[in-house]
Amino acid sequence: MSARHDLLAAVSFNDAANAGSTPEELVDAHRLEAIAERDAQIIEWLLKKAREEGRSNKDSRTRGDVLARMADKLSRGAVRPPLSRGSDPLIVNRFDVAMEPAVEEEQVLTVGCIDENGRPVALLLDMEARSKVARWLAPELNDTGRAATQ
Repeated sequence: MSARHDLLAAVSFNDAANAGSTPEELVDAHRLEAIAERDAQIIEWLLKKAREEGRSNKDSRTRGDVLARMADKLSRGAVRPPLSRGSDPLIVNRFDVAMEPAVEEEQVLTVGCIDENGRPVALLLDMEARSKVARWLAPELNDTGRAATQ
């Protein structure tokens, strides 16, 4: 189960109808509000760190400028919100790194990617998803990673 599923189960259709929407729209609106609050906190933190870098030398100025630019992009909405309703798919055209989880962590492979607009993207693949992708990429291999026998 997910938090979204739990919220949808808790929000009655009558509650949503009284607000003039569907339960899904209420949950999505709440999530967008939470994301906006989190973004405001991140912007504040980035600006604080930019100020802390100071202007004493070139390296400090560079780090401070990068942090300030990141805050500016986030505040202008240069990053598309996760629940945006745009019809454009996210197209990843560069894969840079794959990070294996530690043995004691949940077994999710993180693949660091870059989309066509230069934004970072993380693909999170659990064991089931990894097996599925592996079968697409190398259908001649079975789930053990060895060549399938005929």
